[in-house]
Amino acid sequence: MDIYGVMYSPFTARVVLAARHKGIKHKLSMPKDGLKSPAYLKLNPLGKAPVMKDGATVLFESGVILEYLDAKYKKKRIVPSNVKAMAQARLLAALFAEYVQPHIFPLWGQADPAKRDQALVDAKLVEINKGLDIIEGRLKASPYAAGDKFTIADCYAVPTLFWLQALLPPVGVADPLGGRKKLSKYVGKVRKDKVIGGVLTEMAEGLKQLQSR
Repeated sequence: MDIYGVMYSPFTARVVLAARHKGIKHKLSMPKDGLKSPAYLKLNPLGKAPVMKDGATVLFESGVILEYLDAKYKKKRIVPSNVKAMAQARLLAALFAEYVQPHIFPLWGQADPAKRDQALVDAKLVEINKGLDIIEGRLKASPYAAGDKFTIADCYAVPTLFWLQALLPPVGVADPLGGRKKLSKYVGKVRKDKVIGGVLTEMAEGLKQLQSR
């Protein structure tokens, strides 16, 4: 299996997390001639990452890829079979994906106080905190986001929280988790997970390279 993308991308990271959790052999790389090359656009006409190529099957959009991986590779399912557990895992995933992550990336480039758009930063922090408060009320952190097993919720939570902790301190937020006990407990526990810890290390290395350009 080939996965095209970079590890610091939360969209790519969530796919890699699922693949590694399931023990699926894969190769992660960037397309030879870039995301806008004719060859890559044949795989994904949007010119974005990630793209997964599994034999003759080519898919883009990380959420679709996650569903495919879980349906085809049934070992260590990331979507629980229990209806209630499934709904809770999907809800947490949606909260991270739709109500926290989109508000983090506008903070990129806002570290310099002299050039900072403080109104933008303040508005985004309000939305981020709103999302985190809702998540705090639903998170299990025992030890994973939705309970005692790794699920699709973790595929979304881990990359989002990585970027939260990377981009909030530079805009003056000393504690990105805001003292939220369950979120803090969750972050502490998943860092010790071999698969998650490895992905977080690779995301940090990728971000360092990105910042050095």
